[in-house]
Amino acid sequence: MAESRARVPSLLWLWAGPAIVMAQIAAKAFDPAVYRRWMRSETGLVENLTVAFLAGAIVCALLCRRLRGRVRWRPFGPLLLVAAAGLLFFAGEEVSWGQHWLGFEPPEQIAARNEQQEFNLHNDPLLETVLDQLPRLLLTLVALGAGVVAPLVRRSRGLAGRDFQSRGPFGWAWPTLECFPAALLVVVVALPKKVYALLDRPMPGALDISPGETKEYCLALFLLVYLWSLYLDLRRAGPAPRAG
Repeated sequence: MAESRARVPSLLWLWAGPAIVMAQIAAKAFDPAVYRRWMRSETGLVENLTVAFLAGAIVCALLCRRLRGRVRWRPFGPLLLVAAAGLLFFAGEEVSWGQHWLGFEPPEQIAARNEQQEFNLHNDPLLETVLDQLPRLLLTLVALGAGVVAPLVRRSRGLAGRDFQSRGPFGWAWPTLECFPAALLVVVVALPKKVYALLDRPMPGALDISPGETKEYCLALFLLVYLWSLYLDLRRAGPAPRAG
């Protein structure tokens, strides 16, 4: 069983999540126009860092697949290809497949159906539930169960490391404590706005940041830290025994 210890830079796994929340609050308090331009816009810091995290996660997924021979569970390789494809779709949809970077206009038929007149699918009224709301809900549940609860339970039981020789995925698939900060933010970042809405009170102006975009940022960070830590553990593991 591989020894587990934090090797993903703490600047990323520990501070990148809280830092983006504080940066948005500070920018909103300083000047709402600065906040909208540098944080909320489609080419702002939150959006670009989300895509950068997803790009890093894709690289880590492909690097993990290269080391699939070290994992006894044979579906590992195909699963990593599916994960990389899903991350690519997430990143592509996030930037409307380059529309805001390249400045092109989407075809009229797509723009007319899209809630934000963008070149993507997740804002289409017919596809929004399947390609936006459902994946977001599922990833939030994964962050809560696997990223928040499981690391604490495993730590309390003295469980650590990854067993890549396990016949199934549960010997190595659990996120480590490195994933905990980003996963926790995924779960709680939208709560303040919901609480103020339940109380029928307006949020303080500086705290009224975009929870949706911040949640996507934290989801991308969670996926990057998870796949990076998985890759680092794979590098230290030996090859899986041959069948028979």
